[in-house]
Amino acid sequence: MYENIDKKTMIKTLFGCEVEDIKEDVIISPIWSLNSFTEKAEKIIKHFKGWYKGVALTYKGKDITVINSCIGAPLTGDCVIALGYTSCKNILFSGSAGGINGLYNFGDIVVSDCAIIGEGFSRFHKKDFKEDCFGEEVYGSKALADILFNKSNDYVGGMGISVYKGKVFSTDSILGENKKSFGFMMEKGCDGVEMELSAVFTASKAIGRNAAGLITISDLPLKYKSLFEGVKEKDIKAYEDSARMLPEILMEAVLDI
Repeated sequence: MYENIDKKTMIKTLFGCEVEDIKEDVIISPIWSLNSFTEKAEKIIKHFKGWYKGVALTYKGKDITVINSCIGAPLTGDCVIALGYTSCKNILFSGSAGGINGLYNFGDIVVSDCAIIGEGFSRFHKKDFKEDCFGEEVYGSKALADILFNKSNDYVGGMGISVYKGKVFSTDSILGENKKSFGFMMEKGCDGVEMELSAVFTASKAIGRNAAGLITISDLPLKYKSLFEGVKEKDIKAYEDSARMLPEILMEAVLDI
């Protein structure tokens, strides 16, 4: 049904901009502010707002689009699907995750090109939406992930922050994180849990685009340092220090694509 809507109408409605405002390289994040990107830009091409907010900017001579994709698989996944109506080629997703891997600490960076589907969005963009894809692996671009990994390592020297390549589990329910679900995630070899990345990879595959994830660790639920309790000031500082770096890392990574 919606595939019959022309691309100008789709992009104007969803993003509040013209098709040409969506550049080949797009950074999407449900949580990092647009201002954290624009303050590092040499030129702001255009701010826009539809269902999603975004900005087209120039960073060190390269045009980039940054979009606030909103929290959760449905909104972020639809944001990626909509990019299929544009000339976008590469999608860099960035957010935060709870660390499951025992080596991880607050503020550590996880680069991912693999996620486990634990959300409901993905089944609507598989071959047969009636088939349950819960627990399946979905992949992004290893080449983009390698760029993000290398660029992240360039930035963290001397900060006490480690950079890992890892697999995440994307959940629809924070309060659904319990002993049984964490056991399942660990059986699947997951290093972290968040809410969007498997939808990003499913959607990017559906529209034939490249995608990779850059995520910082915000909590350690298996060590009783969750979003609700046990987190200390030093933990918050480590997370915030890492989060402040990510917009620049993402834009620097775009230069290497």
